[in-house]
Amino acid sequence: MDKVSDFPFLTVDEFVKACDHIQPLLPDGAVPTAEFACLRITRRLAAASELNADCQEHLDPGLDTPEDHDEEAIIKSSQDDSFVTVHYDILLSPSYRVPVVYMTVSPPLPLSRFFDLVVPLHFRDVMREVGVMGALSMTDHPLTGLPAYFVHPCRTADAMCATPSVDVHLRDYMLVWLGIVGASVGLSVSSTELHRA
Repeated sequence: MDKVSDFPFLTVDEFVKACDHIQPLLPDGAVPTAEFACLRITRRLAAASELNADCQEHLDPGLDTPEDHDEEAIIKSSQDDSFVTVHYDILLSPSYRVPVVYMTVSPPLPLSRFFDLVVPLHFRDVMREVGVMGALSMTDHPLTGLPAYFVHPCRTADAMCATPSVDVHLRDYMLVWLGIVGASVGLSVSSTELHRA
């Protein structure tokens, strides 16, 4: 059984093996990419309508907006947008040598709305405290070059070292990472998913 050679840091080969171990335990939306060392997990979240409802509750229901009558308005609200799709791409940071999650969402959402959508309530204060902009920031996706949200990896190694196990095997590495970093953005493995594999 393979142990992580320099826990919590991974080599590219160890990252690929760790992703191979976790992939069968994840929902059907988890697929390793063949070209790059990346694991993609896709989730549909039923929160867009809740976010729209939050905005709408502060508006006067009898008040028309200019977009209601402008057929050429770029942004129109739709009651059919009750779901958003979040792609979680997990890659190995070449400088930090720990996994990093990059997230893209469709339809696009501003950071504050995205934060409310993916970050569970009990993680929000901690996520806001890290760094100047918080732990959840925006950058260019390293594979696509498109804008993506990501959890900065600067404190991942410290958080991983706080785990009680000294000898972490590759088969368990991503479970530990998902429990610490993934859970902070709503990406976790439930016990039913673990028992299914």
